Amino acid sequence: MTDPTRPQPGETAAPTTRLARPPSDRYRAPAPEMILERPALGRALGLGLVAGLGTAVVTALFLAILSITAGLLAIAILGGWLVGVGVRTGAWSGRPHRPSRAPLALAAALGAVTWLAGLVLAWLVSMAILPDSVKPYLDRLTSTPFLDWVSPQLGALDFVALALLVAVAWVTAHTGALERPIAKI
Repeated sequence: MTDPTRPQPGETAAPTTRLARPPSDRYRAPAPEMILERPALGRALGLGLVAGLGTAVVTALFLAILSITAGLLAIAILGGWLVGVGVRTGAWSGRPHRPSRAPLALAAALGAVTWLAGLVLAWLVSMAILPDSVKPYLDRLTSTPFLDWVSPQLGALDFVALALLVAVAWVTAHTGALERPIAKI
C-alpha cells in the first residue's frame, strides 16, 4: 500500500516553507553595541535631583520633627546610594561607554547639595511647626535666619553624614567596579 501523503517516485515534493533565518545564525556572535562617547548629563542631573530631593525631605523630617540625628547616617548612606544610582542610570542607561569623570563629579556635587537641601528643609519645617509662636511664618523666617538656626546645631555627626553622602554617591556613580566580569577559579 502506498501512502497518499508521500510523493510517488518521479514526482517532486511539495515546496516547503523557508525559515526566516538559518538555524546556524543563533551561534553567531551578536553585533557589538555602540559605545557611548559622552554621558547624558541632563538626564543624569534630573534623576540625581529626584533622588536627592527625596533624601532631603526624609532628612528634614527626621531632623526637624523627630529630632533624630543618629539615623541621619543611615539616611546619608541610602541617599548617597540613590543619588549615585540615579546619576549612573541617567548618564549611561546601562550601555557600554568610554570612561568619564563627569558623572562622578556630578554625583558628588549632588550629594553635597542634597545634604544642604536637607538642612534648609529642616529649617523651614522647624519654623513652620514652632510651638507657641504668634508671628506669621515669614516673620519667623526673617527673625531666625538659616545660619543662626543651623550653626548651634551642627556637630561632627552632621559632617560625617555629609562625607558619607558624597562618598557613597561618588562610589555608586562609578560603573567600572560594578561591571567587571567575575574571575573564574
